[in-house]
Amino acid sequence: MSDWFERYNGLSQLGREHTPDYRGYVVRVDSEPNPEKWFTYAFDQDDQHTYWLGMSDTEAEAKAVLERLLVHGWVCEVFENSQAGHCKDQAVKVKHIWHERGQERLRSLLCERHGDVFSDWAQMTIPAYIRTYNGLEQDAAFIGKRL
Repeated sequence: MSDWFERYNGLSQLGREHTPDYRGYVVRVDSEPNPEKWFTYAFDQDDQHTYWLGMSDTEAEAKAVLERLLVHGWVCEVFENSQAGHCKDQAVKVKHIWHERGQERLRSLLCERHGDVFSDWAQMTIPAYIRTYNGLEQDAAFIGKRL
């Protein structure tokens, strides 16, 4: 894992920009409607673009989002059962649908094993979804913690 570099109070980078080890950054945002929130952005070495991953209350939480993505990639969000908890397999696609007359987009990251759930929902690759909807946050729809 690359080292974190602090550029100034409120911005930390994972790796150095313009090098192969650069993986993204976290930045503190202090404005409405998200006062004192930390935003996480991942850098995709393949397409050379930076993508928003999520918002956290602390710098440590924001860094953990990026570190988890780097170590585990996107993880399936299907809840299997009360003993196993949520699936721990690698997610390979996003299924999504508009809900409440187009007011809210529901989505779920799915692995190959669970890829056929929500058969009537639209399906996209993870990079395509990120480009289309300007980001993706792991476990955003979860209530409670991943076991």
